[in-house]
Amino acid sequence: RYPTSHPLSFAMGLVRATTALVPLAAFAAYYVPLQLTPAPDAETWLFFDGVCNLCDGFVNFVYAGDTTGRVRFGAIQKHKDLLERYGAGRYAEGGEEGMTTVVVIQGEQVFVRSTAALRVLAAMGQPWRMLSVFHVIPVSVRDYLYGVVGRNRYAMFGKKEQCMKPSGDFKKRFLEYNPLDEEARDRKS
Repeated sequence: RYPTSHPLSFAMGLVRATTALVPLAAFAAYYVPLQLTPAPDAETWLFFDGVCNLCDGFVNFVYAGDTTGRVRFGAIQKHKDLLERYGAGRYAEGGEEGMTTVVVIQGEQVFVRSTAALRVLAAMGQPWRMLSVFHVIPVSVRDYLYGVVGRNRYAMFGKKEQCMKPSGDFKKRFLEYNPLDEEARDRKS
């Protein structure tokens, strides 16, 4: 054992602390996503600001990383009635907190702000699911940071004139998608 003034004393303490934290971090990276993952029969609906470039980027990221196709999408601007039905009308366009957050509905539960984003990450495949470990950070800290980005998202990332129009397999993941519409269009052609 080295005296506390010895140069190696600090280094050895750091090694011991790191050795203790690694298993804890590994456990959290495994356990936290399991706790946030929705039940197998619960759908995950992600509502986003359809004209926000940051939000569109997040939706594209989720689409690419959700290998099982569990997450479905909808622009907040197009689903006011559905949000109201689930008690989330305040986040719809024209609501008290309209267009201020992504909204996630899993089964009957509604999540907003950072918790919504982390719930979506937990529903995705690895390695993205592991990122939901940030759920251990206090919600007040997470939502403060979420709010800073949210209030400045148009200035930082820009916005579109209208909501995205998905195509191909991507559009099948949107809540407004109806395969019967495509069949009718194909019969007319």
